[in-house]
Amino acid sequence: MSDLRERLGLDKSIASRVARAVRMSEVGSALRELPATESLSQIVAKCEELGAGKRLVAQAQRAIDELDAAIADFPGDRTALVTAIAATESGRGSTGRAAVPKVSEAKLRAARRGAHNASLFAQGICCETQACISILLPGNVGGKIVGKAAQAVVMRTTGLRRLRPGYPQSILSIRGRDDTNTGFDRITLEGDPIREDPGVALIREFCTDVASQVRLERVGRVHSLVLDPQSPPLDEPMDFAFGFVNLDFTAPRETETEKWTATSYTVSRATRVLLREVLVHRETFGDVSPLSIFSIDATPMVQPELNGPDPTGRGRVDQGDDIVPMGKGYRKRGKAGEDFAVPLGLRSLEMLGYDPDEFERFRLVVEYPLPLVRSEVWIRLAP
Repeated sequence: MSDLRERLGLDKSIASRVARAVRMSEVGSALRELPATESLSQIVAKCEELGAGKRLVAQAQRAIDELDAAIADFPGDRTALVTAIAATESGRGSTGRAAVPKVSEAKLRAARRGAHNASLFAQGICCETQACISILLPGNVGGKIVGKAAQAVVMRTTGLRRLRPGYPQSILSIRGRDDTNTGFDRITLEGDPIREDPGVALIREFCTDVASQVRLERVGRVHSLVLDPQSPPLDEPMDFAFGFVNLDFTAPRETETEKWTATSYTVSRATRVLLREVLVHRETFGDVSPLSIFSIDATPMVQPELNGPDPTGRGRVDQGDDIVPMGKGYRKRGKAGEDFAVPLGLRSLEMLGYDPDEFERFRLVVEYPLPLVRSEVWIRLAP
């Protein structure tokens, strides 16, 4: 380093970085140490003054220009580019040129995992898996004709645990109705009205014993099941599941003003795997192809009218995965680790009184999904 400083006229900081870079055996690591491209050009010019060959100088300057162009083209900044290059095969090798990487599913997953780890630190609570199953039903629920189609929402969380004592956490919040109101727009999977206690929506056979520690909290007309700061205990993970039916969800056929319907879910906490399933009653809704969209937009989604999902893509988030047709009911199984909610799906349809084969099933699986991102599944209504 002393020789570099004296012969090239470098300051201590730049000389130190260059010295570390030339000793590196990995291209990616060397790139991380190198100074800015302007400083590199100055070093090459000084080397030329000291007698470096013209051909070598030209090669070095061309490489610097290519690096400068790659930094300008790559999403992010120089640090993002160098970090991405270091993750490639050429970046890890000791020979050859480091190729400018393309954005890939693996890199998106790595970025999501980083966000996952940050959320664990911030929230102090995590879970292994979350499943959200949306079941679009005909207008006959619990033996009652409800006019329009209905939507059952079934949720399951496994391996929920506290990393440290923290804040109260809501696991289910619904807007209730007054006792004097004889009409109900939300019922349990077995047809019982949900008034002021969301606990009736819990599916107990899929809940661990610690789920009994949830308490009821009411703020205005919103009723919530809440975990206290010490629940679940640090050494005891918790599983819970619940389901309810939204009556008068949507008309099953398009009209002049309404051609789309949508169901949404917000990823509220860090999770390792998110499973999003949509089951569509074939006879009621016809042949449809759901469209999955993830968004960081905090405003409510637009009404399912003529245009459907926002065509501008505003606030869109790339989770690296797409929704997959699974055929009739639960005949087709997924990859290892993706079927953790199958027993819950089958039990839910049993509670609703429907045969799984009456539904077309669609599945989306995301590893390390970004928290606080809204998942929307849009369905274009049949004529």
